[in-house]
Amino acid sequence: MSEQQTLSLAIPNQKNYGNWVRHHACEEASSRLALWMVKGGLLWLSSEGLAGKSHLIQAVFKEHPQVAILKPSHEKLSSVAQLKAWLNMSEHHAYWVLDLPSGLLSHSLGYAVFHLIERAKDMNKALLVSWRCTPDEMCPPELSSRLLMMEQVNAAAPSSDEDLKQVLESVLQTMQWDMKETVLPTLLQHVPRNLSDLLAAIETLDKYSRETGEKMNGAKALKVLGLHD
Repeated sequence: MSEQQTLSLAIPNQKNYGNWVRHHACEEASSRLALWMVKGGLLWLSSEGLAGKSHLIQAVFKEHPQVAILKPSHEKLSSVAQLKAWLNMSEHHAYWVLDLPSGLLSHSLGYAVFHLIERAKDMNKALLVSWRCTPDEMCPPELSSRLLMMEQVNAAAPSSDEDLKQVLESVLQTMQWDMKETVLPTLLQHVPRNLSDLLAAIETLDKYSRETGEKMNGAKALKVLGLHD
């Protein structure tokens, strides 16, 4: 086995999942997104927790040139400037997919989303908004009213141990992390069985290993995470 835990290679920044794993819990959302590509309309993709929606979007739509995948600018733009940027990117596309960060949006970004929905309706464009938020975070009121009028489909994170294991293995493969075989079973046994907590645990272990140069095994993982066998 390699002496190094990570390889010194330039690895593209991929989001959440590594290579997409089509697990049982995501079948309904995947099927509905495929139907949206046929029938169009306005669709709101949400989830109760971390579920890999951004990666699902990339997996479903990256091979479709008629789909424009839109994201908020890294710069703090006014609502008018952000809307203009999105419209410029999507001008020649029939399908628009807006991938938003979870939680409360800034005032200007919230209004930009509201106006994008209005433009999609006026221009008869198919629009999918991917956004996870609580009812209190669904603002401004104009945006809330538009979203609640849209069909909502919920993405679900993997729930079975086998599906979780496949997703985590994909993440580790993308990270090019040489993790001992005892680590994943240890995580599944001692960390709450949900994607958010398991990915957070892997991030903690990866950070520790990079800082110390130590390879990870099951016993070391429990110690680093403050857990006890």
